[in-house]
Amino acid sequence: MNTIPIEPSPKGRILVVDDEPLNRELLRDLLEVNGYTVLEAVDGLSALKIVDSGTCDVILLDVRMPGMDGLEVCRRLKANLKTAPIPVLMVTALVESEQRHLGIDAGANDYLAKPIDRRDVLLRVRNAVSAKRLYDQVQQDLDRLRELEKLQDNLTHMIVHDMRSPLMIVDWSYDFLLKEKNQLNPQQADYIAMGQSCCHELVEMVNSLLDISRMESGKMPLNRTPCDLLDIARKAAESVAVLALKKELTILVEGDEASVVVDRDILCRVFVNLLGNAIKFSPEGSTITIGINPDGETIRATVTDQGCGIPPEYHAIIFEKFGQVGSRIHEQKHSSGLGLTFCKLAVEAHGGLIGIESPSTGLRAGDAGKGSTFWFTIPIREGVETSQ
Repeated sequence: MNTIPIEPSPKGRILVVDDEPLNRELLRDLLEVNGYTVLEAVDGLSALKIVDSGTCDVILLDVRMPGMDGLEVCRRLKANLKTAPIPVLMVTALVESEQRHLGIDAGANDYLAKPIDRRDVLLRVRNAVSAKRLYDQVQQDLDRLRELEKLQDNLTHMIVHDMRSPLMIVDWSYDFLLKEKNQLNPQQADYIAMGQSCCHELVEMVNSLLDISRMESGKMPLNRTPCDLLDIARKAAESVAVLALKKELTILVEGDEASVVVDRDILCRVFVNLLGNAIKFSPEGSTITIGINPDGETIRATVTDQGCGIPPEYHAIIFEKFGQVGSRIHEQKHSSGLGLTFCKLAVEAHGGLIGIESPSTGLRAGDAGKGSTFWFTIPIREGVETSQ
């Protein structure tokens, strides 16, 4: 058989599905002489078995076959995650326009018209093979990236875990030095207190990294118990009262009692992180308000400050790991990049949502006092059902 002049095509495995031997023979000879490997199936069931047991790059599928027709075969192929990426070229007669439309509706990627045009077949098969190879390459690259990300996370987890012991020793050393305050001058005592404060911050960052890693891997189970979310918010406010006092801030806890089944300690840390963020960026003498509001099947909690606000374009990235938003006023950062990530994962682990509302459109001096509201929701029903 004479070959049809055409640009070189990448070799591939083509499955030809047709109950007519002459049709299969014609397509097989045309494809094999142009460097393709051809598999054959005489009906829909045998085609599904071949695809499931092996690898093929493209399927040429006849529409009209006894038993299971080509449309049903295509639907099953596209409904299977393993076989869905394989391009399917439906083979129909020129007059069967409705069949072509039904084939595309069933998930077919393209079609070939009978009687077949050899150049048309080779061009469409070549393009389909190229698309499948490109998809396979992208999947391989994605798998490799996931593997590298996992290795990176494991390395980070190992390093962070090993940092805890020396940090604890440094913290104990500061404690020992501060017990000897009477032998230190005021400046020395201030330096030691500053160092201990930074050490505490590092320990908190390490703990947050480890907790985030456990949550991301699903290895941090929730200890759900019946709780009052309003009571958890009050406890969190008490735990940061000293920090608020240093800036003469007032923390108000408002709302109604809200019974939920949650992990008390984790949600308390969520409130503490949100309050710590609010304290850091609130002007002295201002007010931070915690609101607890039952709303149908969910409870909405809010932490509102009177700071300069956060531009809308940063509302999404602020919850990302190591995501930071700079302030053009004070050249500060609105997040360490860990505390808010922990909040997001913790809330989502409870089946809730978290977000931010801020009227500021840019961190200008005139925007001061507009503030930000960090909010999260906890579904009441899901908490009860999960605890059972």
